Amino acid sequence: MKKTILTVLLGSALTLQAGFFDSLLSKPEPKSDKPAAQSAQNDLLSTLTGSLGITQKQAAGGTAALMQAASSKIPASNYNEILKSVPGLDSIVGENAGMLGGAMSMLGGGDTVSKAFKTLGMDDSMIGKFIPLILQYSGKYVSKENLSLLKTALGSVL
Repeated sequence: MKKTILTVLLGSALTLQAGFFDSLLSKPEPKSDKPAAQSAQNDLLSTLTGSLGITQKQAAGGTAALMQAASSKIPASNYNEILKSVPGLDSIVGENAGMLGGAMSMLGGGDTVSKAFKTLGMDDSMIGKFIPLILQYSGKYVSKENLSLLKTALGSVL
């Protein structure tokens, strides 16, 4: 009996020690901003999908198309500041730029925002519904100057 108890205690101590040293020697996993960026991106997309009854792909593609159009009407430094200030916007634009560029080159010139929306399965009336939601969301994070520039640039898309 004493031998059994001693064996169990010794075995438990060795198991505890092995686990203890493993935890000391293992490298911590690097922290990633990806979950935070994904969450921020989802906040904007959730606002759009919930308000407009569209898919996440449509929300992301429509936002990217509008921001791409706005980029040519806003000074580059202000545009970059807007993308960095509004949580998730930079990743939405970046992740959808390739898709938009390819679709637009296949469709030719003209009103690229309208064509992008049509490619995504939305009509032109949706453009006017996106803009106030993007401005409202962005207004929480950008300066008044940048919000004014964005409002003017997006207003010219209509």
